[in-house]
Amino acid sequence: MEGTLGMKALRVLHESLVEDEEIDALGHMNVRHYGRRALASTEKLLVDAGLIGQTVGGDNEGALVHALPRLYTRYHREQLAGARLEVHGGILSVDADGIRIYHELVNPERREVAATFVQDVVFREAESNEAVEIADSVRKELTEARIEWPAHGRSRSIDLDAPPVTLSVKDALESGLAFRKERRIAAADCDPEGRVGADMRPFLMWGGEPIEPGPEGPPVFDLPDGGRMGLASAETRSVMLEQPMAGMRIQSFAATVELARKTNMRRYWVFDLDTGRLLLANEVVELALDLEKRCAIDIPDGMRERFASTARLDLR
Repeated sequence: MEGTLGMKALRVLHESLVEDEEIDALGHMNVRHYGRRALASTEKLLVDAGLIGQTVGGDNEGALVHALPRLYTRYHREQLAGARLEVHGGILSVDADGIRIYHELVNPERREVAATFVQDVVFREAESNEAVEIADSVRKELTEARIEWPAHGRSRSIDLDAPPVTLSVKDALESGLAFRKERRIAAADCDPEGRVGADMRPFLMWGGEPIEPGPEGPPVFDLPDGGRMGLASAETRSVMLEQPMAGMRIQSFAATVELARKTNMRRYWVFDLDTGRLLLANEVVELALDLEKRCAIDIPDGMRERFASTARLDLR
């Protein structure tokens, strides 16, 4: 998990401290708080660029909303309580359909990158939900402000633009892949138009009651030598295929799809149970982390066999 200080061209968009309540069972800031800081930085960048609450040029005069159909995060270094953090960011690319944004979560005191993010943003007219193209004049202005994509912020093992691996809701149910009970999306988790916002995306997967009751938060495993191990996220990609809305009856499913020496890959799916349509697909590369030594380790053989016994390698 190496990181270096970000490029000079990136703007500082967000500043914060890691709070005690952001620390999870693995002893470091939980991944959803990384994402929360990146989303806040995207909001600021869009506001500063004049792309929120107004048109993006052309004849459309209605108020705009934006959506993030694809989110990618690469985690470089864990962050502990009290750490001072900044988000540096900028625009990677622009086309008629939307823009691609890059952020770095930086610990300036240690001069290290904690995480990097790539977020795709599209725009829609608020009332009709129709897609809105970026006018040529606006696109030209945004293009001139582009930044370079640094090598340490690129994906290691996930293709950012590949279509997600999917399965049918029938297969997911019959294979016993459900890890949350069915539930309805609450209006409180949505914006005024009834859409699930990007900041509530993790709760589509993790909200509601678990199939098997247990402690909240990331699981902790006992090691043969008496130590403890957790599975820490190394990379994640989230693809929204359909906009989740208030009142939808949904269910979350998951499967381990690949096992390596120190890592595994898990896929997550959220379905609309009434239509069978897939709403959200996530993939996560997890790293075996020794919680005492704070370093990556080989997954113990017995644990690997347990993971392999329920794996769906056909869904890699």
